[in-house]
Amino acid sequence: MRAFVAAARGVVLALLLAAPASAASPVVGNWSSTVNWDNQASGLYQVMALTANGQIHVRVMNHHGMAFDVFGTYKLDPTGKTMRFSWTTYAPKQVCSPVGCSQLRPPYPLGVTYSSTIRFQNANAFVATASDGTSVIWLRMK
Repeated sequence: MRAFVAAARGVVLALLLAAPASAASPVVGNWSSTVNWDNQASGLYQVMALTANGQIHVRVMNHHGMAFDVFGTYKLDPTGKTMRFSWTTYAPKQVCSPVGCSQLRPPYPLGVTYSSTIRFQNANAFVATASDGTSVIWLRMK
């Protein structure tokens, strides 16, 4: 689990992105993305929900069915091209097996502000670019 979280940490920090505080915004909704998913044992599938009231929830899953969720808040800047977000909590907080339970640390630091820029390709796809230059394509879920 530690290796999964470590691998996902760098990927997701670079990939998480934008949502507005307005219900009219084209970014509000449910989105999905994949990172090295095809033919890669280490691939990740992500689902992101962005609400009109500034809430963000991302679920990150791997090929083996392991997953974690992060929850937080976001704000889109007045230009609609840069989003700042911060994680407030996560799940699960522990993993249990027949031999006992282990506490899990947050997959990303809580309370830290991150930023990402977005560029729509069309109404159902946008590219998010993290401050380190890493990009991902997010597709609207129907």
